[in-house]
Amino acid sequence: MSAAPAGRLTPYHRLATLRPAWSGRAKPLLTVAAAFVAYVVLASVLLVLTILVLAVAPGVNVAIGVTSGDPTSPLDVGLALAMGAMWLPAGMVGVRVGGWRPLGLSWSVAARFRRELLSRTGAWAAAGALLVVAVAALAGMLAGSGDAVDAGTGGTAPAGASALQLVLLVVIVLVLAPLQAIGLELTLRGVLLQAVGTWVRSPVVPILVVTAVVLIGRELTGAVVIPTLALAFAAAVLAWKTGGLELPIALTLTLTTVSLLVSALGAGTGAGMGASALSAATAAPGTSAAALAAHEAGGPFQGADAALAGGVAAAVALVALTVVIVVVVSRRERIGVLEPVGRPASDPAPEPIAF
Repeated sequence: MSAAPAGRLTPYHRLATLRPAWSGRAKPLLTVAAAFVAYVVLASVLLVLTILVLAVAPGVNVAIGVTSGDPTSPLDVGLALAMGAMWLPAGMVGVRVGGWRPLGLSWSVAARFRRELLSRTGAWAAAGALLVVAVAALAGMLAGSGDAVDAGTGGTAPAGASALQLVLLVVIVLVLAPLQAIGLELTLRGVLLQAVGTWVRSPVVPILVVTAVVLIGRELTGAVVIPTLALAFAAAVLAWKTGGLELPIALTLTLTTVSLLVSALGAGTGAGMGASALSAATAAPGTSAAALAAHEAGGPFQGADAALAGGVAAAVALVALTVVIVVVVSRRERIGVLEPVGRPASDPAPEPIAF
């Protein structure tokens, strides 16, 4: 039996309450714990395999316990994206093993991935994300005067990537960025939002929790924290408002792909640093990409002004974009601005999974 009152809509963050068996007090904790344990295991296996492969590769330094986060390095970018992609199977494990729920409800109130929503509104998220990256790069360029940035110890900016590096980097980003974006949204804005929403009816607390938790495992500087919080807040609000993860995935995927490529192409310049603050915000927590790269050891990092300017500008643009999308969705669905797209109580709850 559905737990939703007749005539009411069940918002996205409350979908775990559709069946009493899914909404026990311990179920949210079990769901999050299962996802976290699965991620730790998968990430550990990935790191071990990476080290083993590099150990037999000629001329490669296997001391990658802490990578530099260099935006022009296919190894650094690829490993960071692969680590983020591990959140996709981890989130699936959390929902199925920890919550004993069908995966469909994690995608949307329709219990499936709504392609029709992407066809109607996805362009707004993608185009807006492109504008956000452009604003971040422009702000960084103006703050850094477009000149090469050094590490403050008399060193010069890093040399640009070779053509082969850029080609390899583009391929890696195009392959792994979608997996990371889907995985992060499924876990952070799907599993976690619905876990907290099981306990709390109002969307405010779940959105705030989802926003704050992304700071774990990140560089706690203004250039990283400000756009990270803005992106997490925007994605959580869009998930609640639209009733699913389709638009948050489109937003995060576009931001991740474009900001990584701009950071690589503009490495050592103010524009590149502005975009790198945004790419750090979209990175998976705990990876080298979740921090700004310091190319020289010791001394202050003189690119901080450009990165901070880019991060602040990106945060403002993200908030503005979120407001625009919320208004557009409200008008198309003919609902109030503070009213989410929900699941009608007349729709039967999905069948429980046999485990």
